[in-house]
Amino acid sequence: MRLLEVFKDFKVTLRGKGQFGRYDQLFTVEPKTEPKHLTLEDLQNYVKNLQERYPNHQFYLRRTTHKGKTYYVITRKSYRKLPNGKKKRVRDRIPIYIDLENQKFYIPQTYVKRKPRLTNYIIFRTLGALGISTVKYEKTLNRATG
Repeated sequence: MRLLEVFKDFKVTLRGKGQFGRYDQLFTVEPKTEPKHLTLEDLQNYVKNLQERYPNHQFYLRRTTHKGKTYYVITRKSYRKLPNGKKKRVRDRIPIYIDLENQKFYIPQTYVKRKPRLTNYIIFRTLGALGISTVKYEKTLNRATG
């Protein structure tokens, strides 16, 4: 598995709407100039908040090592149980690897290739809630007629 560093190895872009949905706009997610220094307690509080808000999604924080480095991973269970007892694979799960020592964030390359829009949105929501990133307006993509 290859990890891509957020903000360095790929650019996080979002499409949005402006003027009551008449204009498509492009936004980029960038790191703050002086971001908050994250601690393990901050991550635990964030995951606890997710668990309270979305109890059916089963968010959790785990510690793992990859190529000799220790990461904390915010993720969801990879499956869910159906009422008939069968397991169904969760397709909209994007894990975020966090290096607390260097204050860097990583995403597996396969998720960036397969689901770039979902990956960008998850990064936008997660890093924004943790106080790490900010959103910058880039441009209006097209002008709607009407």
